[in-house]
Amino acid sequence: MTSLARIRVSVTATLFVGLAGVLAVFVIGVRTRNPKVLRVVRVVQRDVLNPGALRAAGTPESPWSVIRHRGRTSGTEYETPIATHREGDEFFVTLPYGRGTQWLKNVRAAEGATLLVGGDEIAVVDPRIVPIETTPLAEKDRSAIAVFGVTEALVLRAAPA
Repeated sequence: MTSLARIRVSVTATLFVGLAGVLAVFVIGVRTRNPKVLRVVRVVQRDVLNPGALRAAGTPESPWSVIRHRGRTSGTEYETPIATHREGDEFFVTLPYGRGTQWLKNVRAAEGATLLVGGDEIAVVDPRIVPIETTPLAEKDRSAIAVFGVTEALVLRAAPA
């Protein structure tokens, strides 16, 4: 093996080990609700991932929904991409980061929000946090729940017409 090939193998192995380490810190940090890790994850989600997800979220083609909510103190309207599961007039949302996200605090303070799901705009009310094992998500998101140690879900009810 040439020295250049050895260098390539060494660099590749180092990158792989580094990526595995970052992934381990991420999973363990979310699972243990480490405040430093959650803060970094939320910032990356908000500033890097969410803008791209919002381009298609809420449309008929997208697996993502959008929750529109107002800031508790600013009154500013925000849009956040989330995954929802609907059964009848109830929407279920896995809470991998726990209760600490701003969108969740805003929805709970306002006692509702607006969801964009599959191209439809739906007013939702009565936000409740429940044990995730009492929801349909317990079966649907079993692997994510196990990996990230998710224990709670948000339940929203479609507002009466």
